[in-house]
Amino acid sequence: MKPKLAEVKDVAPDEEHILERIRGFNASLDRLMRLYTGNSVSYADFSAIVTEEAGDQLGVARVSAWSLSDNHDEIECVDLYLAEDQKHQSGTILKEKDFPRYFDAFLKERVIAADDARVDLRTSEFADVYLKPNRIISMLDAQIRSAAGPKGVVCIETVDIFREWSPDEVAYAASVAELIGFFMDREERLQIHTQLEEVNERYDLAMDAAVDGIWDFDLVNGLVFFSTQNFKLLGESYDVAPDQFSWWEERVHPDDVKKTRDAFDEHIRLSLPFNETYRMKHSDGSWRWWRSRGQVMRSASGKAVRVVGTSSDVTDFINMQTELEQRNQQLVLANRKVEDSALRDALTGLPNRRHFERVCKEFHTNEFEDERYVSILHIDLDYFKDVNDKFGHAIGDAALISVARHLNALKHRDEFVARLGGDEFVAILDDGQEGTRAHAFCIELNKRLATPMEIDGHGISISASVGIAGCLSKLADIWGGLGDADLALYEAKRSGRQTSCMFDPKLRQKAKHNRDMKEQLSQALSESGQIVPYFQAQFDAKTSELVGLEVLARWKHPEHGLLLPADFLKFAEEMNCVAELDRQILNEAIRCLQNWRRDGFVAPRLSVNISGQRLVDPQIIECVEALGDDAKYLSFELLETVFLDVTNDQVSQSLYRLKQLGVEFEIDDFGSGYASILGLVNVRPKRLKIDRSLTLNVHEDPAMISLVKSIVDIARALKIEVVAEGVENQEQAETLAALGCDILQGFHLAKPTSHAGIIEQKYKLMKR
Repeated sequence: MKPKLAEVKDVAPDEEHILERIRGFNASLDRLMRLYTGNSVSYADFSAIVTEEAGDQLGVARVSAWSLSDNHDEIECVDLYLAEDQKHQSGTILKEKDFPRYFDAFLKERVIAADDARVDLRTSEFADVYLKPNRIISMLDAQIRSAAGPKGVVCIETVDIFREWSPDEVAYAASVAELIGFFMDREERLQIHTQLEEVNERYDLAMDAAVDGIWDFDLVNGLVFFSTQNFKLLGESYDVAPDQFSWWEERVHPDDVKKTRDAFDEHIRLSLPFNETYRMKHSDGSWRWWRSRGQVMRSASGKAVRVVGTSSDVTDFINMQTELEQRNQQLVLANRKVEDSALRDALTGLPNRRHFERVCKEFHTNEFEDERYVSILHIDLDYFKDVNDKFGHAIGDAALISVARHLNALKHRDEFVARLGGDEFVAILDDGQEGTRAHAFCIELNKRLATPMEIDGHGISISASVGIAGCLSKLADIWGGLGDADLALYEAKRSGRQTSCMFDPKLRQKAKHNRDMKEQLSQALSESGQIVPYFQAQFDAKTSELVGLEVLARWKHPEHGLLLPADFLKFAEEMNCVAELDRQILNEAIRCLQNWRRDGFVAPRLSVNISGQRLVDPQIIECVEALGDDAKYLSFELLETVFLDVTNDQVSQSLYRLKQLGVEFEIDDFGSGYASILGLVNVRPKRLKIDRSLTLNVHEDPAMISLVKSIVDIARALKIEVVAEGVENQEQAETLAALGCDILQGFHLAKPTSHAGIIEQKYKLMKR
């Protein structure tokens, strides 16, 4: 069944629709919170109620809650709610050894929003055993955490429906998972409280069934009888037992004498119950806890004549009770700390997403009293993943802390900044009546970030892209504003990053187009015939002999016709499915290669673009191994960044194994990035392809001639062939050949064509 857009998704929702949806989410969370505080259901029952509530709110077919084992090696389904059948199931177990990428992702990322779970690397492991059998398209998973750490995951799934998860849906899922974590903490506190009550009950039963020490006060004669057990409890022995009240009074702790004597007198005077706990001095010098219970006896006239009672050593019980109370208090404090920290980001100390949600809900009462213009800023650090990959997460975390300090320093007293997660931040600014504060804030932020941060001897340079949306404080829909700011942020990143962009209503139409394209690309990748290879011939610069074909991706769009990578590659990157795109193009190119051989045309070499993500996929090795000797016809074009990452064991091992199988390697777009000469020496690619920006005016620009000549000289010294792409005219071709380029490629020589086009032109290509 083909995936389709979710009916609950309004492709271009108005502000009232978004606000209504958020109100529904908040009302849902309020209902669940009341149930949580009501202390009337078990954890299993609570999970069932939560899954059903979340399913109804999000309009999805499946919602489940899973518990994580203590050693984090498996998750077990506590409750799965199936909306269509109105049924609940449980018991399924998923193991970390079978789905390592998924376990690593949900333990680290807290929330996994996989619009297309079949191609998203974090969830694609489930494709054959879980997604396809259950017809699942989109997944939204949120980590359940208690005071002790990760405890499970809430999984929200669509069936036969493609769903692009919105920020408010992601926030709702995270809040539901967090509420389950709070419930788990409370369950542990209730268990300790129950233990404490059971200890008290056992003691009461023991006191009713047995007597340790007996005493009998004769109030008329002033004498007292103590059984020998009283003395044994204090480590004393007597030939003749003391019969004076002073024996007892001398051994009571000074701080307990008055309250115990007063209670005894009140019992005699008013017949109130006598049941006192106090301290008695043992013969070894220690203080022992005693509990005494007594009953007054009266004459026919009502005069008190005797008090008979028992005494027990309850030291062990008191110690146990004290220990349990201390443990319970520790849990109460820990839970309070968790609830307090639930509103604050642990790394940066800024308010977190949950705090931001609270501000969104209560903004009109808690913030600006007068009607003012408010700006919502969605801030994202540019290429921050590269910082983590290059320097490690410890330095990345230190950089995030530094960014948080800058944000705190830039905000005014009544303004708000928070970390939403990862390298994303949000700010709510008082923009007065002019709306200029937001732009000044962005400029100053990037000015501060432009100064490299010194962290552990490394100079870390980063920048920020910012999307801005505005509204009046009295009418502020901050969540809706964040959605608009998110669209503006996307535009800022498209404009080159390290900049800010103000929201324009036209961006909503653009966002709708992008969503449609993503859905259609997802469908194209799941069907055959839409993603196809095109081929552009490459020629020897001296002999004009055909020496290779570069494989280029094309999308045969049912509405827009033949699309180039520039029209759809950005969507594949955002959907995390570039590796799948590479896989399909490579498989189709290999099929074409084999068909040509049957038709009598032997292509000298196929140059195929391969992403770094695809390079470390084990399936690529299996694919090339299956080719046998035909692998020698393959050359993989890799970006400079992949060659810079040769310290990565997976990259190095994959390069080594593919070379063993006969595959050649090329550096694509050389001269447009940061590939170093040392990197060329270490990797030794077969070819490097000079970026078209350097060859465009080479026949007219002496500086470009010198630059290209230098690249050729370096390559020649390392015995690396040079490919010049983007040849648009004969002057270019002659200049590049004269400079020593080995291979030429461009529209002047041959345009990209389909598999059938290669067959039609094969004689022309071979005889050129």
